[in-house]
Amino acid sequence: MRTFLAAGVFLLTAASGTACTPAMATAGAGAATGVLVVNGVPHVNPHGCYPAGGFLVSLVNNTDRTAYVYPTPGCAGQYEGWVQPGGRAQMNGASVSID
Repeated sequence: MRTFLAAGVFLLTAASGTACTPAMATAGAGAATGVLVVNGVPHVNPHGCYPAGGFLVSLVNNTDRTAYVYPTPGCAGQYEGWVQPGGRAQMNGASVSID
């Protein structure tokens, strides 16, 4: 899967007319750099709130920021857990936020 993501990032940046490698791709303003995987769904350079699609979150945080797990949809209320950069966890939750 990482090969596909890296190739997707390269193709997206190459299509913009700028020659660069996947390592040179940058995040948008305010976004984390890297890939956040929420229940198997990858989010490249994530920012904001992502639904878990249920009440169990499997999270792989390959970004440079901490991801927070919320018990309710829409990242509402107080977070109940977090995953540091480079970490992974499985916990109860309905949404994940990263800023």
